[in-house]
Amino acid sequence: MTVCIAAVCENGSKIVVASDRMFSAPAPLSLQFETDEKKIEILSPTCVTLIAGNSALATEIIRATKTILAGAHNPLVESVAKAMHDSYTEVRLAKVREFIIIPNLGPDFIRAEQLGVSIPQYLQQQQSLYQQLVTHMSNFNVGVDIVVAGTDDGGARIAVITHPGTTAWFDKLGHAAIGSGGIHANMRLALGAQTSHSTLADTLYRVYEAKRASEVAPGVGQATDIVIVDGTRSTECSRETLTALKEIFEESGGRVPAAASLERIVKLVG
Repeated sequence: MTVCIAAVCENGSKIVVASDRMFSAPAPLSLQFETDEKKIEILSPTCVTLIAGNSALATEIIRATKTILAGAHNPLVESVAKAMHDSYTEVRLAKVREFIIIPNLGPDFIRAEQLGVSIPQYLQQQQSLYQQLVTHMSNFNVGVDIVVAGTDDGGARIAVITHPGTTAWFDKLGHAAIGSGGIHANMRLALGAQTSHSTLADTLYRVYEAKRASEVAPGVGQATDIVIVDGTRSTECSRETLTALKEIFEESGGRVPAAASLERIVKLVG
C-alpha cells in the first residue's frame, strides 16, 4: 500500500526517485497512517533503495544488505542488487522456517535436524504432509517489493526485487514503479513519454506527476519525497522544489507544462 518510483534521465547519467510516506498496519489493526519516516533509503552516495509492502521484513532485508555492502562508498549497482536479492532470499527462507516448518513439525523435527536429518528424510513416511509443506513453502510471500536505483561507471540502472526473490532490470525501459500505486505511476510515465534521454527538469515533473496520479490507488499517501541520484551523490529535493512542482502541476491542469514553467525547476535544482 504505497508507491515508489524511479526514472532515469540525462542520457542515463541521473535517476529521479520518489515515494509517499504512507504506512499500513495489517489486521487486526487495519490502519493506514503517514509519518515523518521516509521510504527512500540511501545505501551509498550513488545508490538508493525504496520499499513497498511489509516494512518490518523490508527493514530486515535492508539491514542484511548493508551488512553485505560493509559501507562501500561507490559500489556497482549490480553488486547492490545482488546483495539485496541475497538478503531477500535469506529473510524469506528464515520466515518460511519460522511460519511454516517449525509450527507444522514441532520440537521433534528440531531435535532430528540437529542430528543431520533433512525434511524429506524426516517425512519419508508421510508423503502427503511433505507435499503440503512444499506447496506452502513455495507459495509463501514476504509481501515486500524493493527498488534499487543508482549510478556507476556503466550509467544509471534500476532493478526491482520481488517475490519469490527474483531480480528484474529496467535499464532499457528507463523507469519502474512498485506498490499499490505502481500501475498508475507507470502508466503516467509511459503516457508522458519518459525515457532515459529526458532532461532532469522534465523527469522531475513527470515523476511528480506520476506520484500524484498514483494517489487514486488505495494506501498511497499525499506526502511526497524526491531524491536525485547522479554519479557523485544523492540529493533530496528541497521543500521549495516540491512546492514549485506542485504549483506547476496545478497550473498545467493536466496539460504538458510550458518550458518557461520548467525553468523554475532548473534554477532550483541547479
